[in-house]
Amino acid sequence: MKIKENLKKASVLVVLAITISSCMEKKYEWSATVCAPREYPVEVYTGAAGGYFFSQMGGFSNSGWGGGGRINDIKAPLPERLDMTWLSYVDNKFYTGDWKLPTEKIEQLFDEGFYSKRGAQAETAPYQSINIGLGPKGMVVVWVRAGVHRQVEVARFQAHETTINPKLITEDEKYMFKEDYAKRSLTYEGTISKDVREQIQQHGYPAPEVYEAYREKYLWKPKVILPEGCKITSLYIKMCNGEIENPYDRPIDQKHRAIPFSFEIYWSIGSGKIEQEFVSRIAFTNDTEFWAKYLKNNGEDEIPVDFPKNEIRELFKKHIDKNKPVEMVIKIDPTKQEDNKWVTDFYIEQGENKYNLNQICQDSGKLN
Repeated sequence: MKIKENLKKASVLVVLAITISSCMEKKYEWSATVCAPREYPVEVYTGAAGGYFFSQMGGFSNSGWGGGGRINDIKAPLPERLDMTWLSYVDNKFYTGDWKLPTEKIEQLFDEGFYSKRGAQAETAPYQSINIGLGPKGMVVVWVRAGVHRQVEVARFQAHETTINPKLITEDEKYMFKEDYAKRSLTYEGTISKDVREQIQQHGYPAPEVYEAYREKYLWKPKVILPEGCKITSLYIKMCNGEIENPYDRPIDQKHRAIPFSFEIYWSIGSGKIEQEFVSRIAFTNDTEFWAKYLKNNGEDEIPVDFPKNEIRELFKKHIDKNKPVEMVIKIDPTKQEDNKWVTDFYIEQGENKYNLNQICQDSGKLN
């Protein structure tokens, strides 16, 4: 009898300890989003990142590799596990996986935030969301994101092909399992836009393995040369591995980064009320309409479909030593009449070697 009473007391203490531990867990304001390459759209069947749940209802994504926004914040501890099951339209297969997240690393980023500077304003800004990238052949990458300003990779996982038990499929989910569903979906403009479709016809689908190759890093930094009297107010760098930087250091630090696919350089001349601000945008693509398309639609620039074959990737793969410092030099001259010619020089220097970059689309101009 006494043993039973002791066991009951022990059980109560365990439950109490778990409850207290749960209450003491630090809670954060955060959201989770799913992204996929524009040319490899997906639809989530089911999934969860901690207390954040996904389903096929609204689970479609083609927002671009590393793209996506912040939606539906919850206040909860940061997730410890991620499980996802989704349909890849191009592969015409379901993938699934369940993984332990690097929660301590994610918590550290959320706790520390990052130093952000725009013009004269500088502050420590918070990370706000966990972005889950679902790539071809079951590739999964997880980033921690802060709006359009910063994104950092925290994990890479591999899912495996799966078959869903027909007994578990509800009436609302049956549409996903029709034989021609994925193939038919790829014909819709909402699944793959007309622009992306034309790019695929011209350049072909990026090979699935390029998304792994995009994660390679090199020891480089940008060096922006402006006319005398001008200064950089903000600089956004988007890398092909989905990471985003808004460096505040002047000069910017040398560190291992993935190859960039675009720059947005905000700069100004003058001071106070007579200060005029400009922006110069650069993307590595042969698509001369790249910036016109995204600026027209107020969209977020995404990795160009032809980026896997761009000269910058070939240059880094064949000629750049990833462990030796590299400078990416960008010279801007606003005296040029045409705003797509303000970037007059763009080259890479490593040691005594200099490599010019010509396969770019640029756009410059005044800001209001």
